[in-house]
Amino acid sequence: MLEKRLSLLKIHLREFNFNKLSKVFPQIEANIDKLGEIQGHRYNDKKLAAISLVHRSSLVYWPNDKSGIFSNERLEFLGDAFLSFFIASEAMIQHKSLQEGDLSRLRAAIVGTENLASKSRDLGVGDCLLVGKAEMNSNPQRRDNVLADAFESITAALLLDAGEEKVHSWLLKVFAEDIQEGPNILLKFDAKSKLQQWTQGIIGVPPVYKTIGTEGTPQETFFIVAAFIGNTEIGRAVAASKREASKKVAENIVDKIETGKLTKEMIISFFGREK
Repeated sequence: MLEKRLSLLKIHLREFNFNKLSKVFPQIEANIDKLGEIQGHRYNDKKLAAISLVHRSSLVYWPNDKSGIFSNERLEFLGDAFLSFFIASEAMIQHKSLQEGDLSRLRAAIVGTENLASKSRDLGVGDCLLVGKAEMNSNPQRRDNVLADAFESITAALLLDAGEEKVHSWLLKVFAEDIQEGPNILLKFDAKSKLQQWTQGIIGVPPVYKTIGTEGTPQETFFIVAAFIGNTEIGRAVAASKREASKKVAENIVDKIETGKLTKEMIISFFGREK
């Protein structure tokens, strides 16, 4: 049944014009070979591999006629869903004592933008991507988002070309340590809860998270979130979603606490300014 569904998913990809792509990106053949080395697979359908590497910023090279050319966003959608299923199932198998809430947080931590971008960077996925000139010079935060999306799209490409068993084997190799270290990952992921407990124990209230601005483009917006005690900002971060940004803020502040850069006395003084 799954193989039949995967075959159906390939139908809309048949119209992709590989020759048209290669005229603008003659390195695509080499990039596909590199991707194959990363995943330990030789692609039967090179179109699948090629599409997974096309970032939407590269579409600027076809300003008047984009027929037969499209980005990896649909593969990204499929890869995101399959990756979440894979992590959820492996987490349940390897951590039988974790309850639903902890399993959900563990999955979210492992498939989050920061972790997927790190995996892509370690594997060299970014070197395979086809991007526009503006994207090459983008800021690191935006680049993380691109790399995380790319990991999802190449996961989908491998699933469609090689099947569930192959992609499961590859993902298990990539995420073995993350899944095994589940409880330790949860400690870091729960930074917001840890910070809240710490501030409530000192002044009786949690920090307040506020979205103070955005950056990027209309097509790709990043949120700037800051945490406050009273009117005093104690940290800020930027991410593709408000939730991810607030999590990063909390992680940064917890790191300050653990290294002694933020103390109980400082929190009390910040809160006292409100009175």
